[in-house]
Amino acid sequence: MRAQENNMLNNASSSRLWLVLIASACIFLLLPGLCGESHPMPKKPLKRQLSETIAKVRNGKTLTSRTDAAQHLETLTDGIDPHKVDETTLTEMVSLLETKEDSVRAWVAASLGNLGPRAKVAVPRLLKLLPEVDCLRGSLTSAPFIRVALERMGEIPPPSPNCSAKEEQ
Repeated sequence: MRAQENNMLNNASSSRLWLVLIASACIFLLLPGLCGESHPMPKKPLKRQLSETIAKVRNGKTLTSRTDAAQHLETLTDGIDPHKVDETTLTEMVSLLETKEDSVRAWVAASLGNLGPRAKVAVPRLLKLLPEVDCLRGSLTSAPFIRVALERMGEIPPPSPNCSAKEEQ
């Protein structure tokens, strides 16, 4: 009789242990963060993230929002496989260089530079922009971003002009 009671107690304990383990697993999977582990939401596909960010660069209401979006574009392209950016997206990125806002141009140039030789289509536009921005005044202009982007694309940028000589004339 004693052995039978012990056997029943062991079975009951074993059943309770399994229930606790199953419940814990369910809670862990269904309620992320409860156990100190957080399961991030799945990311949007890269193409969609790039398209949405390009739209924000183009249509942002303020210079700050457009610059922030352009900076986010640089973050999205940093370290990715450049071949994951399709031709349409690349063309859209290059078209963002048409803005007159130098802070936006700087981040767009950096994002194109992140794509390396894949973004060679941007070289003519970057070379055309460089003389326009080389002697801009300010603590930071797009010129160094453009130079780095050109180098990453395999182009040798032209030497920096002597801007102080231009000011004296």
